[in-house]
Amino acid sequence: MSGQNQKHYQKIGSIYDDLWYYSNEYIRFMTTSIIKYLRLKPTDTLVDLGCGTGIYSKSILKQMQLDNPIICVDCSEEMLKQVPLSSEYKIMAVDAINFVSQAQAYNKVLIKEVIHHIDNKELLFSSLFQRLPIGGIFLLILLPPTIDYPLFSQAIKRYEISQPHYNNLANLLEKVGFNVSINFVEYLHSIPKSQYFKMVENRYMSLLSFFDDKQLAEGLAEMEQKYAQQSILEFPDRFVFITASKL
Repeated sequence: MSGQNQKHYQKIGSIYDDLWYYSNEYIRFMTTSIIKYLRLKPTDTLVDLGCGTGIYSKSILKQMQLDNPIICVDCSEEMLKQVPLSSEYKIMAVDAINFVSQAQAYNKVLIKEVIHHIDNKELLFSSLFQRLPIGGIFLLILLPPTIDYPLFSQAIKRYEISQPHYNNLANLLEKVGFNVSINFVEYLHSIPKSQYFKMVENRYMSLLSFFDDKQLAEGLAEMEQKYAQQSILEFPDRFVFITASKL
C-alpha cells in the first residue's frame, strides 16, 4: 500500500464505520454472501486480510459462531483500534505481503476491496496458495471495471484507470494453482443525498484521497448540480466475487 493510502486510512480510521456503513441491511446482505461463497463453517479459521475496522468480521460473528478467533489483519493501526479487544479476534497490524510470509494456520481467507492497494499480487496469491491446506478457500471481492456510483466525473475517470480487471486476477490465481470461479453480486442502495455527499466530503473511498480540497469541492459542486432534483440517491453496487479453492 502506498504511503498516501496509509495516511488516508490513518486519518479516517476513527470515523470509517460511519462513512462506510450504508445500512444494516447492506452489511447483512454482504455478510450473508461472504459466508456463502467462503462456505464458512464453525470449525474454520478465517483471515480477514485488509480488515480495516473489522466491519465484516464483526458482522460474520453476528450471523454464526466460530470455534476459532478471526485473524484480523490490517496495516493501519488506527483502523484496527475499532476491532473489539476480544478472544473472538486475533488482531495483527501488518501488511498483506508480510502476513502471508509468516507461519500461521488458517483455511479460509477474505480480501474485500483491498487488492487494488497491493502491488505484488502474484507473490500474495502464490503465498496464499502455499499456506492454505487442501480444501482451503480464498475469497477475493472487488468492484468491476466500471461503477455507477454518484461521483463526479474526474473521480469516475480515475477509478476506471486504476481498477484491476477481475479476469486478470482470476488468470493470475489459476496460474499459481487455484481452482477459480467468478460470480457477480449486486445490491441496490437507497441513501439520503446529504448523507452520501458527507461521505464523499470525508473521502470515504481511498480513490478520493487523490483529490485536494479544491478539486473535491469542485467535484461536490458538480454532483450538486447533477443531482439537484434528488433527495435520495439510488444506485447499484456491483461486486465481483472470485472464489479461489485449493483442491
